[in-house]
Amino acid sequence: MTRCVRALICITAVLLAASTAHAASQALIDAAKQEGRVTWYTTLLVDDASGPLAAAFEKKYGIDVDFVRRNGELQLRTILEEARSGTMKVDVYDGTTTAAFVMKENLAEAYKADSAADIPAEYRDPNGYWTAQVLYFQTLGYNADLVPANEVPRSYRDLLDPRWKGKLAWSVDDNLTGGLSFIINVLATLGEREGMEFLSALSKQELQRVPTGINGVTVALAAKQYPLGITIDNHHTVIANAKGGNVKWFYFEPVLGLSNNIGLVKRAPHPNAGKLLIDYILSVEGQTVLKQGHHIPASSKVEPEVRDLKGGFRVNYISPAQGVAQTERAMAIYRRLFQ
Repeated sequence: MTRCVRALICITAVLLAASTAHAASQALIDAAKQEGRVTWYTTLLVDDASGPLAAAFEKKYGIDVDFVRRNGELQLRTILEEARSGTMKVDVYDGTTTAAFVMKENLAEAYKADSAADIPAEYRDPNGYWTAQVLYFQTLGYNADLVPANEVPRSYRDLLDPRWKGKLAWSVDDNLTGGLSFIINVLATLGEREGMEFLSALSKQELQRVPTGINGVTVALAAKQYPLGITIDNHHTVIANAKGGNVKWFYFEPVLGLSNNIGLVKRAPHPNAGKLLIDYILSVEGQTVLKQGHHIPASSKVEPEVRDLKGGFRVNYISPAQGVAQTERAMAIYRRLFQ
């Protein structure tokens, strides 16, 4: 076989593969357009993520996106209530550990979006039940107008300094963000004995609980309500500073890593539109929308707006299943020591 013939065969194979992929994609688009709408229960910030994503998707495909932004706990409760009543309204959901609970209740539909191939394997379920759309790296933060750089804590032990008593902000909810993941990471970093000793000492520092979630801690820092926050997502500082804040993030290694994972609900009323929305959000185009909203894209092909948000530190990544297993224990420790 001549070199020319071999080249022609290779080119033909590539074109056929591309054509097949395009045809399959077009079939999904056509089916989704027939459904005409999709309902998405999301935990992503409206102004910086879910709103721009919905608008971009609607403009591209002409399919209406009914999205409702809730915290993970309320979102899960709503999905379970809809399933029990037989009135499932949601097609697509997301959250940090939501997928594990939805899978446990046999309410998750496996779907491997073509665009999910750009998401590193550790950030997606091998069977397609969930895929990370953005990454969260939980760090500490401070208001740079209130705390000089030379006074920023350099270790967990520094948080026990009497100067910080009553001045440390955190968030604690019944899911694996904020305080519960802080507790888990302390135990993983310091070990069981030393970690529990530290947490017991920290409980005497009169930590201030911010009721508006982990993003609320960064907002409170930006508003100078507290000088130091021990539970923030590092990308939230970029969002706050774009609005006039002066919040900086810092960390003790390993940094706790979580992902906000998107998935499809079983027996969704608009399954094709749901698949198309997932495909879009995980695509380079969708991930770029998230980047422009100061979030950290999960895709290996889209870097965050500020590159050091995503790397340069060791990460203790917790998957949805791992998070469920550890949330109950962390909550028990929180109630015993901090309530």
